[in-house]
Amino acid sequence: MYNSFFQMLHKNHNIELNPQQKKAVLHKDGPALILAVPGSGKTTTLICRTAHLIFHHKINPSNILSVTFSKASATDMKKRFYDVFGEHIHSKVYFSTIHQLALKIVNQYARKNNISYTIIEGSNSPIQKTILLKNIYEQFNREKLTEEKLEALLSHISFVKNNLIQENDFSSYDFEVNNFLDMYTSYEKYKKKHGFIDFDDMLSLAFSILKKDKILLHQYRNHYPYIQVDEAQDTSKIQHNIIYLLSTPHHNLFMVGDDDQSIYGFRGAHPKALLSFDQIYKGGKLFFLEKNYRSSEEVVCVSNDFIKKNTQRYIKNMYTQNQSFEPVQIIKIQNFFDQIKYIDQELKTAYKGTTAILYRSHVSSIALVDFLLKNDISFSINGFQTSFFHHWLIKDLLAFLKVSLNPYDLEAFEKIYYKMNGYISKKSILSIKEYQRPISVFDNLLNEPDLKIFQIKNLKRLQKDFYHLSSMNPYDALVFIEENLDYKKYFKNYCQRIRSSYENTLLILEQLKLISKNASSLIEFIERLNALESFFIQNSKKNEKVSIYLSTVHGAKGLEFDRVYMIDLTDGQFPPNIPSDLSEEEKINLIEEERRLFYVGMTRAKKNLSLMIPIFLDGAYQKSSPFIEELENHLKTEVSSHKDFYISYPIKSEKTIAHSFSIHMKIHHKFFGNGKILSIEKDFMEVDFKKFGIRSLSISVCIEQGMIK
Repeated sequence: MYNSFFQMLHKNHNIELNPQQKKAVLHKDGPALILAVPGSGKTTTLICRTAHLIFHHKINPSNILSVTFSKASATDMKKRFYDVFGEHIHSKVYFSTIHQLALKIVNQYARKNNISYTIIEGSNSPIQKTILLKNIYEQFNREKLTEEKLEALLSHISFVKNNLIQENDFSSYDFEVNNFLDMYTSYEKYKKKHGFIDFDDMLSLAFSILKKDKILLHQYRNHYPYIQVDEAQDTSKIQHNIIYLLSTPHHNLFMVGDDDQSIYGFRGAHPKALLSFDQIYKGGKLFFLEKNYRSSEEVVCVSNDFIKKNTQRYIKNMYTQNQSFEPVQIIKIQNFFDQIKYIDQELKTAYKGTTAILYRSHVSSIALVDFLLKNDISFSINGFQTSFFHHWLIKDLLAFLKVSLNPYDLEAFEKIYYKMNGYISKKSILSIKEYQRPISVFDNLLNEPDLKIFQIKNLKRLQKDFYHLSSMNPYDALVFIEENLDYKKYFKNYCQRIRSSYENTLLILEQLKLISKNASSLIEFIERLNALESFFIQNSKKNEKVSIYLSTVHGAKGLEFDRVYMIDLTDGQFPPNIPSDLSEEEKINLIEEERRLFYVGMTRAKKNLSLMIPIFLDGAYQKSSPFIEELENHLKTEVSSHKDFYISYPIKSEKTIAHSFSIHMKIHHKFFGNGKILSIEKDFMEVDFKKFGIRSLSISVCIEQGMIK
């Protein structure tokens, strides 16, 4: 009978399952966890198991509940099931997200008890969740809520809900938002008073309802004696609890997932539930799907060895019978500008397959999008957040440029006067605001009484600097603001004060510089930023008709492409810097999730995988991601090199280049000026430049580019 089912799959639907898949499909009663490596055909296995329950065991389709994490996954699973087996199914299998299921429970309970709930998320909501939170934030913090802090606040609230954290336990967590407990309490009270719920409340409310309404719980248990969960590694603690409650006491539960692809810890994903599956569900069975049908032999081999560095995982051995194609490339680019030039060269090749450019942070896409638009290259981008354009750094730099173009703009000047080497007091600003005359802000300040000689001299210097700034090209203007006006010193200190990533701020500045190189004037540069923001607002959805796809690694999960470029793979970007005040266990958890994320990015590739590292940022050397170092230690072959775009070092050998530099030698650098060599190690030397501080330089790059003498 079993063979006849698999023969039917092969004959009627051209589905040939491997032995591991067949074993999983045959499971009927009791709990089971299917651990599926990337590209292992897990959805095919799941829909075939659903069909086997219906056709072989005569289970009514309406008694099977299949839930997954995202709406896209639920839609895809439903479509694939009905495309294959639909003509033979006479009643519906319920394919749903966990949130849709929770809302169904909440609505049924509300109707039964004559209660009204209003969802405060979505376009039809009478009040928006974000507006409510902004009002509460301003009430407790006496300042405007920035887009960056709003994202953090939303993330923390979701984390609390999904992890069932009680308010009296908040002190055990660092939420990095001032007065978070007070704001959270106020938010919850307001919602309760007005009958409002958000998406996270659907889960906590559904869980609470099922615990107290035994009749409703019994109805759901009877109606869905068979429960299937896809993408189980993305399920949060509260979601696991809902599933456990619904599947009790028989636990006819079929969970499909991969602990190595759990990448949503910040949203409350709870992979430890998978690792403890046999303890939670006594007698639970484990099935492994280890054959990768997606990727080349090289991609599978490198990715499989890479993920084994993690300790909190099931032991799996991903393999493939796909042919060898091309070695995984580690490409060390000189800077971010050359990274774009290299990608441009690659995109111009006659390549018929799909291409993905993946990154850790949305920030990495800005200059790339600008370049693609300017060169009329069709592409699709996934889920960009326009909050980038409201970042404080961008607002500051635009204020500098506005003052240079219009020295009468007191509003813009008030935003930056204390962020440069102006030594201008707040008292002076308030004074000229009160008695403002139709002259420039600098002339207004120079007319202030009791100015000291050094203040007058400094104001005249600033007036001259801003006058020259207005006639500079955009790139030189940004460098001038950063270095000559000492803005870089300010934003470095500001990052420390607000506990924001300095490296990420530098990356934002670098993206602006890249965009500025394609603008001939300050006005054109400002207009370009406005045009880019408009583009992202209008085009943040995937276009199925193009072959080039831009996305964060998070956004690309579940997708596959013929070739993949992972960019900006530097320490501090991927992985981001880990806070030093965390416990060792917390640090390990974070780095292992980042390694899983890197692994997800690598395993999107079917044929070609290129890992790209710009080695200089703002003129300073930056280390490769520690994940790159791990891969270099693994790869046996040398990485190919291209003299025009990037440098790359032989694996497991030292880079040596003939030079006459020595410690204490004085040198001159084209950009940094005069400096003194402090140390030399392998290809790198540390140089103390009088104006720019200590910088680490690649000797080979400096010699090849003629940068020093």
